[in-house]
Amino acid sequence: MRLSRPSSWPVALKLSLAFLAVALVPMGLTAAYNLREALASVRRTAHLNLELFAGTTAARLDQLVTDTSRSVAQLAADAEVVDFLSAAESGDTARASVQRAIENVVRSNPDVFSVFLLDSKGTCVAATHPENFGKDYAFRTYYQGALAQGSYVSELLTGSTTARPGLFFSHVVRDARGQATGVVVLKLQGESLMEMVGSLRVGARGRGFLIDEYGVILSHTERGLLFHSLTPLSPEVLRLPVFDRRFSSVGIERIQSLGLDTLGREMIGAKEPGHTSYTDGSRGQLIVGFAPMKTRSWTVGVEMPDDEFSAPLVSLARRTLLSVLAVGLVVTVLALLVARGIVRPLLALTRAARVVEQGEYGEARVPVHSEDELGSLARAFNTMANGLAERERERDIFGRVVSPEVREKLLGGELRLGGETRRVAVVFSDIRGFSSLSERMDPQGVVALLNEYLTEMADAVRPYQGYINNFIGDAIVLVFGVPVDQATIERRAARAALAMQERLVVLNARRVARGDFPIKTGIGICAGEVVAGQIGSPERLLYTVIGDTVNVAARLEALTKDYPEHSILMSRSVADALGGEPGLRVESLGPIRVKGRAEPVDVSALHAESSGEGSPKQRVG
Repeated sequence: MRLSRPSSWPVALKLSLAFLAVALVPMGLTAAYNLREALASVRRTAHLNLELFAGTTAARLDQLVTDTSRSVAQLAADAEVVDFLSAAESGDTARASVQRAIENVVRSNPDVFSVFLLDSKGTCVAATHPENFGKDYAFRTYYQGALAQGSYVSELLTGSTTARPGLFFSHVVRDARGQATGVVVLKLQGESLMEMVGSLRVGARGRGFLIDEYGVILSHTERGLLFHSLTPLSPEVLRLPVFDRRFSSVGIERIQSLGLDTLGREMIGAKEPGHTSYTDGSRGQLIVGFAPMKTRSWTVGVEMPDDEFSAPLVSLARRTLLSVLAVGLVVTVLALLVARGIVRPLLALTRAARVVEQGEYGEARVPVHSEDELGSLARAFNTMANGLAERERERDIFGRVVSPEVREKLLGGELRLGGETRRVAVVFSDIRGFSSLSERMDPQGVVALLNEYLTEMADAVRPYQGYINNFIGDAIVLVFGVPVDQATIERRAARAALAMQERLVVLNARRVARGDFPIKTGIGICAGEVVAGQIGSPERLLYTVIGDTVNVAARLEALTKDYPEHSILMSRSVADALGGEPGLRVESLGPIRVKGRAEPVDVSALHAESSGEGSPKQRVG
């Protein structure tokens, strides 16, 4: 049963285990940390590489779309094309010249499938593919989009004439008067986009793919996954016209979901490059880097198995574990030998300590047999025993001269009372009409109101590092400049006051929403000298501030009742310190007599720069 209680283990065993732990735990933790960091570093690098790979591919696709758009725009601005579509009747020479121009575009760019020209009514009047000629395309979105926007790029669509997928680029043609005379349409081969992504290979088992804005795979290294969706598509999405043009026309009647909800949440509609991971039933854990295209609402993804880069580190971890176990065996033997040399002196110290426990300080002695740390420990123990014996003798004598109570006070010391003159800024806030409000509420409601209000106000002023000197019923006394010196105390006080007003707006909105009445407050701010310090008696002390500055702040708060359009009033010393402060508006009200003062007080009102009390969120020094 002793083995189940570590406190009863022999010291030699404990020391051996301690030495073993000291040797192995740091080594094991270091190895584990290094392996974990190495794995994390490799994973981060893999994520970044995949993101970069995906981003590079997305950029290539964007460049292809951009270059094609420019080619269509240049063709639309070609003089021969403009003249051909502008003329009421085009001759054979003009038609032949335009035909050569659009055929040159197809021959010079293998990614272009066809080019055709539509007149102002949407009828094809020239085309690289004869089957397009004479057909009406006025109902096509690329024709309507070009007329409305000047230029247009479609989604991946399947042509009604050729039944081949592609991107349609269109650009309006205008005559010298700026009138639309037709539209140039270029069809980029969908196979070119698919091949650019489908040929991606990262590592031995990496794959690349491209999804549209609905999560449908438009291109994939594994052709069998084409036109599957990452996540299930809703019936509303499947009924969109784009799905009929994109998939049904090529014989795909039903888009099956791969059930990759985790991957879909990260990639569908992504605005920035990123990475994620998901689990595939046949391939295990996969990491994915992805990047959205800028010209299309499509996203390029590149994935690879997690174990492809983590396998070497797993092997390294096994070898490290074997090394740790071998070192542990050697350390155990050495620890047992060392422990024996330590235990014997400790047993002597234990016996002497038991003598001290019994109060026999004069009998507690430990023999010193070495000059090492254990010998120093024995000498220190003997010195301590002598000191304890002397302390006990002095305490006994002292207790005989004075009473025990006097002795304890002399040993404990006394508190000092007093204060010091400091320059501070005082903010005094009070709820208007609180007495009448209280009459309409039961005591529990009053307490709940105060707790909610005071909590909000305390949170509002916390960023400005004010000292909440006191809560007096519904009033708050806030001080800047004590007990810690602060710069720009006036600015801090002003920002804090505006923050309290802003927080009050939020609080009132919440109260009104639950059917409670809103509350209004007044705030007075004054800066000047006060006496700050511990005030009271030795039994009850309070750190507070006293002086005319506090009184003036309270009077200014009371004065806000006479100026309902100004909820924050301040003395001239505060207003002068706020000169040029961004985001604040100070309005002078002139000298005003306040209760309790013979001379008028120069009063100013404080507002945020915007209408209302505004936002006080400005940095203070």
